[in-house]
Amino acid sequence: MKLPTFFCTAALLFASTQALAAYQLDLNIHQIKSPQGTLHVALYNNEANYDAGQQAVAVHKVAVSSNKVQLQFAGLAAGTYAIKIMHDENNNGELDRNMFGIPTEGYGFSNNGGQFGPSSFNEAAFTVSANQQLAIQLH
Repeated sequence: MKLPTFFCTAALLFASTQALAAYQLDLNIHQIKSPQGTLHVALYNNEANYDAGQQAVAVHKVAVSSNKVQLQFAGLAAGTYAIKIMHDENNNGELDRNMFGIPTEGYGFSNNGGQFGPSSFNEAAFTVSANQQLAIQLH
């Protein structure tokens, strides 16, 4: 094997290994107001799906029994992601709101945005390029 061919082959193998790298995101969710119901956690990798609330990369549904929950997203490719969380306290499948449209159940977004309305994908976006931890506080 000629030396330039060897280096090209080695470079391609390294690049393909990097593209296939899978990372883990450890998520800590805090300030859960009520130890009942279900947390719906969705991880998105693009703005269109995030805005539509469809085709999440991964979804967790977790029964709530305390004021904090830990979970993991494994096998993530490097890239940009955003998270939406809904605490469905009464398990009716919806984020309940009062007569003024203000949520009466917990919700959250990556980067802890959304205090005065939903966070956009860009506001909630974070980059995965290694294993990492993320904390989200519910509103």
